[in-house]
Amino acid sequence: MLQQPGSGPPSKVTEEVRQIVDSQMDVDDETTAYQLHALLVMNGYNLSLRTILRCRTSLGWTFRGSAYCQLIREENKRKRLEWALEFKDDEFMDVIYTDERTLQTESHRRHCCRKKNHPPRLKPKPKHPTKVHVWAGISRRGSTGICIFDGIMNRFLYMEILEKTLLPFIRDVYPDGHRLMADNDPKHTSKDALKFLEENGVYWWRTPAESPDMNPIENLWHELKEYIRREVKPKTKDQLV
Repeated sequence: MLQQPGSGPPSKVTEEVRQIVDSQMDVDDETTAYQLHALLVMNGYNLSLRTILRCRTSLGWTFRGSAYCQLIREENKRKRLEWALEFKDDEFMDVIYTDERTLQTESHRRHCCRKKNHPPRLKPKPKHPTKVHVWAGISRRGSTGICIFDGIMNRFLYMEILEKTLLPFIRDVYPDGHRLMADNDPKHTSKDALKFLEENGVYWWRTPAESPDMNPIENLWHELKEYIRREVKPKTKDQLV
């Protein structure tokens, strides 16, 4: 009797095996092949790890790095939604977006090209790169002055920066009213800082706790860092500044 093409011993991976594997992966996407093997043995299926891996792959499950998200309390989820709905049609014409960022001496881009099957060209990276800290603000009417400082910013330095850069900008550019966007960092929310804002008529437009970073100045920082790596390639503090 001739054997039909494609015929042979029946596959050990039955539909029930596929259902067990798929259901377990759906319940816990961190389940390993060893754990699947133990589960299948409990159900009367003694399959090899290789067979189990092939089965898992055929079901569309691939091994990738975990994707993380911010852990948010239910109360803050509600507040975030209410805040987003309240301002969904806002044009943000009066908002001043502020933030501080650390920049460092970087002489190479994060990505580069190399020929296939050729070793990469090693790019030197300093063990302790020189760093500077920058504070700035942007708005629909222009940008504030830039403040470059060393060391860690505390509430007193924060208030000093606001006095020298933000207050003159508000007086000159936003005499008709403004909203200040700054994150909920402790130095921004300290009693001294809040008192300073109140005494100087600065309206801090607060966002709900555990909110995503919606400050568009983050895009500016990203572009600035890429420009420094791509064009400036600083090796000293003077070149960085």
